Amino acid sequence: DLVFQALMEYEKSCTSQMMQQQRLKTNFQQNFIHTVITKFTHEAFHSLRRYLMTLSDVQGVKELLRTANKNSDAGLALSKKALECKPNERERKARLLNDASGIFGQNKETAFHKQCTDDYFELIRDQEVLRNKYGNKDVAPECSSVTSTMVSLIHHAALDPQNSDRLLNDTEKLAKKFRIPDKRLWHVKVKALSESGQWPVLKALAGSRAKSPIGYKPFARAAIKGKRDAQEIIRYIERITQPEEKYDLYCEAHLWNRALDEAAKLRDFRRVANVRSLCDSAEIEARCNSMLQSGGV
Repeated sequence: DLVFQALMEYEKSCTSQMMQQQRLKTNFQQNFIHTVITKFTHEAFHSLRRYLMTLSDVQGVKELLRTANKNSDAGLALSKKALECKPNERERKARLLNDASGIFGQNKETAFHKQCTDDYFELIRDQEVLRNKYGNKDVAPECSSVTSTMVSLIHHAALDPQNSDRLLNDTEKLAKKFRIPDKRLWHVKVKALSESGQWPVLKALAGSRAKSPIGYKPFARAAIKGKRDAQEIIRYIERITQPEEKYDLYCEAHLWNRALDEAAKLRDFRRVANVRSLCDSAEIEARCNSMLQSGGV
């Protein structure tokens, strides 16, 4: 547009003057940016910012934003460029993240940004260590999610039984290092173990000395979704204390007699009627009718 064209023409003019006066390029760039900030409109500033973000060299946008006292924006711009790096640009990515962290660290208001940047940098380094440790690029592929990394380790434990204990142990270490809350860690374990078919490990987790911080409903749901046998599903549901939850899970598992037992404990005829409407068994339907007629709830 017209504003951007004016900026480019002005930059050419400054470049020409620099050539004539044999001045250093850094001085030229500083003068150009200072003039854009102080003399041009906000629209021109943002047009230049968008243009500089399209360049591979980040010094321009970094200088523009820092000169304009927009340090947090400068750090965010470098972080964004780091995320755009290709897998073979690890060194460049590391430099950009270090620069962004340094900028964020200059202001208390961006302390959280610095912590996030440092954690991400630490995460991708740990991911590389894990890939080298197990000699497999599919173990801990590079990403910005600690949860996805843990899921990857647990999934790979199913494919590599020889190293399964080490992989699960590394999952624990990763969670501890990045301060993952216990509830979140247990949810990740239950989901990843069930998805990868590691049912004996899931059973061991539920039976561990440590009390489950998420209860046993997620275990039961995982077993139901995984189409496990009735005894395995019942084992998890029976560890739940709330009759309402037990009833819902038995219905979800199509264990109708168990669901009716819970409905009777709750003395709730509506739950009995609900079982009758859901089941496809004449025997169960007859039991429902008997309970409703006799007031056995």
